Amino acid sequence: MAESKDKNYEYVSGVNPVHSLVTINAGRRKIYKIFLSRRRKKDLKVQRIIAEAVKQNIDIEESEPTRFDNTFHNGTSSQGIYAMVSPYNYSDLNDFLDKKVGKKSGSKLRLIILDGVTDVGNFGSIIRNCHAFGFEGIIIPKRRSAAVNKRVSNISAGALEEVKIFREVNITITIKALKRRGFWIYGTTLDINPQVKNLDEINFSFPMALILGSEDKGISRLVSSNCDIMISIKLSGRMQSLNVSVASGIILYKVQEQIERRI
Repeated sequence: MAESKDKNYEYVSGVNPVHSLVTINAGRRKIYKIFLSRRRKKDLKVQRIIAEAVKQNIDIEESEPTRFDNTFHNGTSSQGIYAMVSPYNYSDLNDFLDKKVGKKSGSKLRLIILDGVTDVGNFGSIIRNCHAFGFEGIIIPKRRSAAVNKRVSNISAGALEEVKIFREVNITITIKALKRRGFWIYGTTLDINPQVKNLDEINFSFPMALILGSEDKGISRLVSSNCDIMISIKLSGRMQSLNVSVASGIILYKVQEQIERRI
């Protein structure tokens, strides 16, 4: 397997992830080389990857299927394509907000904040949900949180390369900063009390940030005290909790549904 002169690299595999890399590249990775099995050359999306790679002067190394499989055999379905890339770079939240808030492109701006979500499987699935329903970024704390890694990348199925991830020191301070920029902050909870609204009762306002907490503890008391509205999902079964990634999909769908109704 070829190596770059910079030893600090990793591999991203799969047609969708590599396509997202060459077209969006939200993590601002340097793409050193693309490795391609010749059996995939007729695939339309692979042809788009090749065209974009040529445009960006990214080296492409083709090989016969047997050689490719022998070289990259690691138990992962690569779909006949790998990209050698630098590690993911977290985005700068202030720079992002300066470009978005108050402008037409930010009129329906939606962000996720994760408070205590440490499971990388949930993190990767939430990234996929964000991409599917138009949420542009995820804010995570530097401590007590899942971080971007290869498994998160694989689970996100390419969405990691299209959704910006922001890593902040203090979530409460970040929430207050978002509020000063006009954001509505929605927290999630399993509690049932008069201050908590059911998801079906919410008329979302924008720009907005939705806070999701860990399955065992939810969002912290300090974080919840800084939310404008606390929401819950009405459940009818005996199990009175949802996996956080499942809950995120339900809420994000509801947000997208409201936006489409207003168009």
